[in-house]
Amino acid sequence: MIGKLSAKSIASFFAVDPNSSSTALQGAAVVFLLIATASFAVSQHWHSKLRFAQASHPGTCSAADEDAAGPASDPSTDVHALRDFRGTIRAMLKAERIDELDCLADRARASKTKFPGGIWKIKQLYAGLSEPVDYPVHATQEDWDLLLQRLEHWVTVRPTSITARVALASAYLGYADDARGDGFADTVSESGWKLFGKRNAEARRILDEASDLPKCPEWYLLMMRVSENQDWGAAEKRALFEEAFKFEPGYFYYARVRASRLLPKWSGEPGDTETFTQEVADRIGGDQGDLLYFEVASADYVISCSPDDPHLSWERIERGFEVSEKLYGVSMLNLNRMAFLATHFGKRDPIVADKIMTRIGDQWDEVTWHSRADFDMVKKWAAYAAPLEVQLHTLEAAAAASLQTPQGPGYKASFEKTFRGVVQECARTNGSGVDWQGTFESLTSVGAKGTVEDTKIYSMGPVASCVYLKLRDVQKDKTTMFPPPPQAPYWVRLDLDWADFAPVASR
Repeated sequence: MIGKLSAKSIASFFAVDPNSSSTALQGAAVVFLLIATASFAVSQHWHSKLRFAQASHPGTCSAADEDAAGPASDPSTDVHALRDFRGTIRAMLKAERIDELDCLADRARASKTKFPGGIWKIKQLYAGLSEPVDYPVHATQEDWDLLLQRLEHWVTVRPTSITARVALASAYLGYADDARGDGFADTVSESGWKLFGKRNAEARRILDEASDLPKCPEWYLLMMRVSENQDWGAAEKRALFEEAFKFEPGYFYYARVRASRLLPKWSGEPGDTETFTQEVADRIGGDQGDLLYFEVASADYVISCSPDDPHLSWERIERGFEVSEKLYGVSMLNLNRMAFLATHFGKRDPIVADKIMTRIGDQWDEVTWHSRADFDMVKKWAAYAAPLEVQLHTLEAAAAASLQTPQGPGYKASFEKTFRGVVQECARTNGSGVDWQGTFESLTSVGAKGTVEDTKIYSMGPVASCVYLKLRDVQKDKTTMFPPPPQAPYWVRLDLDWADFAPVASR
């Protein structure tokens, strides 16, 4: 337990030399008092490094880059590292160590410090200050009352602290969301809407009062949330985003909020989120543009496995994820989100998912997966599907190479005519009640005499099953079905539209 640690242990814990000057020892004593007063448990791996000058103004911060506090458990290997960091910040607020908090926030803001994966430290710090509890715990009214009292006290004793005011406004926005709940609008009571409006108004008042203080990137983000909650005009919302983006284009949280609110389920039209995300990413350009694109896609309120998910570019999401690791290192949280996207978004990519799931190991994230059972199920699917997907890519490459030969296009045309005849026959006999939506892919290996050597039908339903069984029968009987190919074996790929065969089924 922390209370039983020696002064020497505490000094070592926070990288303070117990044999150094009396000033350093005083610094260690301050930290010891912080921990003893807060009475909170800290991971054995936590090595936050804090040094504070004991000058005439106790809030003066002399922390160098290497001394700025951060999670000691590595976010690249421990999925709970940032949660633990937020918990420490929350405990520091409870202990009223506001000088240290101002120091940490000022340093993180000025240096634009990022955790592995590109996660902004100032954002995580505000999360620790403005959220009374961490997911999945639900805050009680007492939790909110105590949090708001502590933040209001901070504002009172440090009226020029931008950190205090932004944290208080953020807490009120969270408090407003608590009143509204997470259901559909028609499930919110009249009193819930009133509280929602009142608390949003208070957040805006606090932000307006802080507008003359040195700007903070989170100030703009919170004002964007206010603009959405209070339903400002479209032009006002866009102008606010542009002002925020100009202030700090690398603070990708702006683009996340804007992209999510442009979804059709909120205030946008189909395609608005896609157009906006590409436009902003292209405006930044290069690696940083791809990184922003990934960060928008990785937010669980932008892509959440629902019909309203935007049709973003999977290739660019992949590039942005790779950039996040190249520039900022591995993040377990990013790995979890990328694995989720690979298994729930668009066509799905089991190859990417399997590789990332292997890297994750047991470091699954509750916010992303909700339960260990869901995580394990997806991990098992990826391990099963990845080899099949590798095989598919190999066969598609072989078919593409066949098509590039001089005889390739002509042979494909004659092959397709015969193949379509098989599909039409199956549509007549097995097409009753079939939904003729979408496309399907087939890959067929043709032998030297035009026999079927292998076949793959990437679709489901009675018509697809009928086509597969007919081709398998031809393969077993060694019947010549197609024209002899230019060489053998010869793979042919067809991408057909089911709607083409609907008229045949209706006869």
